[in-house]
Amino acid sequence: MNTNRSFRGMNWKFLVILIPVLALVAVILEAAYVYTKTVSAEKQVISQVETISRANSLAVSYPLSSLDLEGLNQSLQAIVLHPEIICVEVSGVNSEERYEWPKNCTVSGNNEKFASNNLIYNNQNVGRMFLFYTTRPQRNAFKHQTLTGIIFFLLQIGGAGLAGYLALRYTVRRPVNRLIAATQKAEQSNVLETIDWHGEDELGKVVTAYNNLVNKIEENNLELIAVQEESEIAARAKNRFLANMSHELRTPLNAVIGITEMLREEAEEQHSDTEPYDRVAMSGRHLLHLVDDLLDMSKLDAGKLSLSIEEVELETLLTQVCATVQPMAASQNNNIKLNYTDIPEYIETDSLRLKQILINLLSNACKFTKNGDIVLEAAEHYFEGKKTVRFCVRDTGIGIPEDQHDQLFSEFFQIDESTSRQYGGAGLGLTISQRLCELIGGEISINSTVGQGSEFSFILAVEFEI
Repeated sequence: MNTNRSFRGMNWKFLVILIPVLALVAVILEAAYVYTKTVSAEKQVISQVETISRANSLAVSYPLSSLDLEGLNQSLQAIVLHPEIICVEVSGVNSEERYEWPKNCTVSGNNEKFASNNLIYNNQNVGRMFLFYTTRPQRNAFKHQTLTGIIFFLLQIGGAGLAGYLALRYTVRRPVNRLIAATQKAEQSNVLETIDWHGEDELGKVVTAYNNLVNKIEENNLELIAVQEESEIAARAKNRFLANMSHELRTPLNAVIGITEMLREEAEEQHSDTEPYDRVAMSGRHLLHLVDDLLDMSKLDAGKLSLSIEEVELETLLTQVCATVQPMAASQNNNIKLNYTDIPEYIETDSLRLKQILINLLSNACKFTKNGDIVLEAAEHYFEGKKTVRFCVRDTGIGIPEDQHDQLFSEFFQIDESTSRQYGGAGLGLTISQRLCELIGGEISINSTVGQGSEFSFILAVEFEI
């Protein structure tokens, strides 16, 4: 158990708030109690002193009037026997004599408070009596009562704090802990569970809202699963349809292209016009290319495009790629160049897919460049400490706006409708190239400026990593 964490819990925060409040209330009540008891004790002592003074007035008046000093001392001694009285002093009316008990008490500093009254004997004022008294006994008793009261209040505070702690633990901490445990479990294991807690207070409403949210999410998840299953079924059906249609289209197209080539050769031998046959063959090849793209796309979507990894002679592959694209470059009056420096003799990859990627990139460069230069470069490159080869296709064509670079590898994406009408294409070439490149361990990046041209590049490890 984490002690520091437990002391930061709601219970301890509640006690930190509750105990000072209770202590403040206790101090206020204790102060009021002390003040009330003090005033009451003062009044009680004064009342007792006045009673003593009245009760002993005659006993002091007679010996004072007759100057019976022995009787006067006895009366004074009897008065001082009361615990409240610490000193008594008597003075005559016509005499400056003062009689006190104990002797010299009025000058000893023990006189705290006093009460006085006239001494009457036979309806004549014969003198005055002063009673000096103290509240010390009452204060001592009161201190004891105050200490008892403080202990009692402290026990009350402790009991209230304990009761509050237990009440909070049951009514607040328990549902909060369950809510925390449920959210942590959902975060760690993606498992949502409702909380078994019911209440009409604010916490009960929070728990109910959480349970409703969990139920709603579960309902949505079930709906999403159903939609996903339907989508997967539809995707599989689409891929099967595209694969079947592609195969069905490839067979007659190959026949059309083959027969057209034969008719073109016959026309050429007879010195007849071959342009119609060239147009038919070119259209057939273009349509066959689109069918191949659809077939590859359906295989990629279905995850059924397999690789054939082998040692590939890199220089030969690059030369073959440039030779394949040369007629397309010439049709747009473009110069195609091959540059390679310090490349390894062999690399491990799928030669068919690498050719397809490079031909797609070069075909795009030829399509969007006219009377310009197209360069295929390959160079040794070290990436994260590993030996790789960097491939780059650069052209001087129309370029691509920067805000469309991120969408360039999306399926069926065209820069705009005019581009599609002018340059043709289904918008699958770059998408297929990127996904093929990812399959063989690379990723195509683009650097392009409108009006200046484009550069597509990717790197591949010399040794293929599964």
